[in-house]
Amino acid sequence: MCVDIPNTFIQTAMSELKAGEEQVIMKITGVLVNMMVDISSELYGSYVVYEKGRKVLYVQVLKAIYGMLQAALLWYKKFQSDLE
Repeated sequence: MCVDIPNTFIQTAMSELKAGEEQVIMKITGVLVNMMVDISSELYGSYVVYEKGRKVLYVQVLKAIYGMLQAALLWYKKFQSDLE
């Protein structure tokens, strides 16, 4: 049987950071920076920086993102615990 679960990875929280572990940071550029600032300028506005004349926003990743090495494993562990 084959099943597709919509937004699988977005439903999976990243594991809590332990001492010595590095956090996952995502670099956002271009139009998406403007959209995020338009939606919530009080939250994101002060974190926008300029690199080579382009707006850049760095954010900490709290949910697994498709394409991340650990995303599939995190989702599998969540799915397994939900079934149990």
